[in-house]
Amino acid sequence: MNTTSDIPTALLTVFERPSGGVIGLVDDLLRLCPEQGLQLTWQHDCCVIRSLAANTDEVLERPLPKSVFRAMLARVATLCNERNADAVSPFGGQCNLSIDADSPTVLQITFTNTAAEQKVELVPMPRNAD
Repeated sequence: MNTTSDIPTALLTVFERPSGGVIGLVDDLLRLCPEQGLQLTWQHDCCVIRSLAANTDEVLERPLPKSVFRAMLARVATLCNERNADAVSPFGGQCNLSIDADSPTVLQITFTNTAAEQKVELVPMPRNAD
């Protein structure tokens, strides 16, 4: 059974009414990532959103041009490399990204942005104590 219980309504609104173009879309997506994490994949002219919560088969689709999805992934690569030079390539990689200096969590981001595959996983993790 598919429900929207594991994917916040505010997150879905980001795709319906994005503010600030691709940059704003990605910033809002990262800020609103739920505790259990998300996987976003581009398939058949849609952004397919899956909650990474245990015991959920929830899948939502939002119409989105492939060029916009790939631009989102390029923005993710840019953010990763701004925090840690050459952490990822434009075509994929993995990095940990702190969205807010005051946040107790960071996002472990794994993405692929190639002609054959476009996807990103966002997994919140506790911030390491320094």
